[in-house]
Amino acid sequence: MSDNGKKHLATATEDDTELAVKRVLILDDEPGILEVLSQHLTGAGYECTTTTSPARTLDMLRAERFSLLLTDLRMPEMDGLEIVRRARNIDPDLSIIVVSAMAEVTQAIQCMRLGAEDYVLKPFNLQDISRSVARAVEKQQALTQSHQYQERLRQRVDSATTELERVNHELRETKQYLENLLESTVDGIITVGKNGRTEFANGGALAMAGYEREEFIGLPMAHLLAGGEYEFQKVQRMLSESVHLKNHETGILRRDGSTVPVNISFSRVEDARREFASILAICKDITEQKRLEQELKEMSVKDCLTGLYNQRSFFEWLENEVERAKRQKRPLSLLLFDIDKFKQYNDSRGHLEGDKVLCGAGRAVLECTREHVDIGFRYGGDEFTVILPEAEEQQAMAIAERIRETFQEFGFDELTLSIGCVSFKEGFTVRSFIEKADALMYQAKRAGGNQVCKPAPAGESLQ
Repeated sequence: MSDNGKKHLATATEDDTELAVKRVLILDDEPGILEVLSQHLTGAGYECTTTTSPARTLDMLRAERFSLLLTDLRMPEMDGLEIVRRARNIDPDLSIIVVSAMAEVTQAIQCMRLGAEDYVLKPFNLQDISRSVARAVEKQQALTQSHQYQERLRQRVDSATTELERVNHELRETKQYLENLLESTVDGIITVGKNGRTEFANGGALAMAGYEREEFIGLPMAHLLAGGEYEFQKVQRMLSESVHLKNHETGILRRDGSTVPVNISFSRVEDARREFASILAICKDITEQKRLEQELKEMSVKDCLTGLYNQRSFFEWLENEVERAKRQKRPLSLLLFDIDKFKQYNDSRGHLEGDKVLCGAGRAVLECTREHVDIGFRYGGDEFTVILPEAEEQQAMAIAERIRETFQEFGFDELTLSIGCVSFKEGFTVRSFIEKADALMYQAKRAGGNQVCKPAPAGESLQ
């Protein structure tokens, strides 16, 4: 469609009231014919405008909208063919009827080829004019209505397209925002399909498990859990009964074989039909939390000054070792010692220096006992105990001597250790076991200190 056609289409769309009025523009060089035609068509319900000038006709077509141009073929200023051609260019929807003499029929047919709807021969019959005008105006109005419908449809399509583009833009922005959100969190986010294999992982999950994305996607979830297939099946059973499984504490197996302690919240994801679609797993690395928990645990069972275990944990540990020794018939020995002349040293030098001595006693225990086998404790004040699993009396005496000598080498003036050493015997209780070691320690002190005392051979009494 030409630009002029689009302009007239837009004008037609904007002014439906004007279209309801059947406006006819009549062009003829004889004023009498103009008057006859105008009166007749006005009486038939048309709004008529007349002119004898082709140039004026074209100007009016540019300025106003008409349903029909009724024009004489032979005009003094301009050929009828040229009038039809120019009028059609101005308004492609305009209906055109030409009036011609018998000798001009060939030209009239050429006009129809240019876009005229009909031609009427002179001398014309007014009834023929009415029928021809009615058909042409009806055709023009139908065409205009069709264009109006198409224009409204185009506008609706344009509006829908604009709205769709806006929605798509918002969706793209939302998608980008959500992707940035997923990638910005240090928590691991994983989705697992119906086949139990990973379908999605954010950067946090990849970093946590130590995989590249292409390696991670498709891995069985069971291979990532510390409990393996058994644990994953348990998770699936629980999710079949509840949508969420919160705070599931486990470990994620990394690609290098190490394990990361995690707290995982599992959720069952359903599709639009409310059928199972996938599992969402949000994993939180609790390595630091576990470290702090271990520190707190150690603080509750260890002496903060010497690094040895405290008295409360001593009784719990000794009970367990006594039960094991009884059950398995295995050797078990116990050392109990204190620091000779410590009270005078602490009173004269002050508590800071006294604390150094206590730390020295603890260090002597740690240096002279078997790692991951023997367990040292600060029993209270300047008293210490050492549990020696799998140690007969002779081995226990050797360890006790090393502790005594090492402490003396630290050089805390004349401070020394008095150590009682006893091995577990049938009939001992935990209480009697401790009392025996305590008695031997005091025997060492009464003998002048800086020595290890063990039970006297059978038949001899303690002094």
